Amino acid sequence: MLNGMMISGLAIALIVGFVLWCALYKVQDIKFAFLNLFRHKRRSFSTIAAIMLGGVSIFLYGGFIDYSFWILKEQTVRTNIGHVQIYNQTYFDTSNKSKSIIDNYEALKADILADRELAPYISTISGQLEFTGVISQYENETSSYFSALGVEPLPALKLGSFDKLISGSDLSRIKHDEVTLGSGLAKTLNARYGDWLDVLVVNTQGGQGALSLKLRGIFASGIKDYDDVAMKIPLQTAQHMMDTNGVSKFVILLKNDADLPVFSAKLEKFIADKKLALIVKDWKSLSLFYQQVEGLLSGIYFFIKVIVALIVIFMISNSMTMNIVERTREITTLRAIGLRPAHITKLFLLEGIFIGAIGAAGSLLIGYLLAGMINLNGIAMPPSPGQTQGYTAFIKTDNIELIWITLVLPVLTAALASILPARRAAKLNISDAFKFV
Repeated sequence: MLNGMMISGLAIALIVGFVLWCALYKVQDIKFAFLNLFRHKRRSFSTIAAIMLGGVSIFLYGGFIDYSFWILKEQTVRTNIGHVQIYNQTYFDTSNKSKSIIDNYEALKADILADRELAPYISTISGQLEFTGVISQYENETSSYFSALGVEPLPALKLGSFDKLISGSDLSRIKHDEVTLGSGLAKTLNARYGDWLDVLVVNTQGGQGALSLKLRGIFASGIKDYDDVAMKIPLQTAQHMMDTNGVSKFVILLKNDADLPVFSAKLEKFIADKKLALIVKDWKSLSLFYQQVEGLLSGIYFFIKVIVALIVIFMISNSMTMNIVERTREITTLRAIGLRPAHITKLFLLEGIFIGAIGAAGSLLIGYLLAGMINLNGIAMPPSPGQTQGYTAFIKTDNIELIWITLVLPVLTAALASILPARRAAKLNISDAFKFV
């Protein structure tokens, strides 16, 4: 995207430079080109309206996609993934995650928080212990497979802030032997707040661990596959049950999303300097679903931009061609009194640029007005694939790249569409053109 903005910025700089040069040294050309837009008001209006329709479509759909990406990213990051995760080097090489434990958890956490290069970026850092097993509700004679996270209760409030409590409470003020379950798992067990659950696991040493835990609360993340197996348990209880003092991973939530590349680089340097057998992963590389959705929506958005650009090019090209036909005598008269072909080309090119500039400004203005109206109530959206909860979407209007493309695309396409008709006008044969009626 950055390379695209640089290329389009260079093209816009050339166009602006050309217009400024004409404004300084060829003021009459600027005046004539602008006034010619009003000679055929209906045609000019229809062309500008088509440009604005395309520009507004790009602005609104782009704002909708930006919000969709943002809400999906926030949901991903704040469903116990964070912005950055630290793993044992063997974590992704084995299916037995209990064998890929990070030891000396408390000491490493303290070192990271004490590091002057890392600490200013961190909002929350927490260790998590992953394990699986079988959970039963004795009174209801129900049981199910579960996938648990041992979490530090207070940091988990931020890291799991998108989890919606259905009943009970979170883990922030609990005794050790209490848990929260995903809504799907609780439904399978027919478990309610206050019920006692029996948990059976295979610990890190290969032995069995069992514990009776009280159900503190039931939550829903909106992701069905996750809610059907999810269990959260205090980290100390999880470590006791799994017979370990370590964690499966560190989860780090940053103060600012934009700091992710810088922080990741510094964290990797910190790990390398201390020669730790750890690896760093960011949230996007861990979320295949997000990558798939981003690829799909980005492809659709690119297709819309191409369609709009083609419509603008054909509309302006057709309008300019009709202008040439209707103004054949005018053009040949200008040629006959001494105007060179390059001068004629310049006049028509300026007309096209002005049409594009007016269309771009109108697109942005109308886009902001419509976005403001839509954002009063939002857009009710159905659940995304694999999720159980819908959401209210809005149009994001603070994206610099979106504003840039809304302004730049009409001007670039208008200038491009004007080149061929302008050259055609400049190449008219004077003697033949005077015969035109």
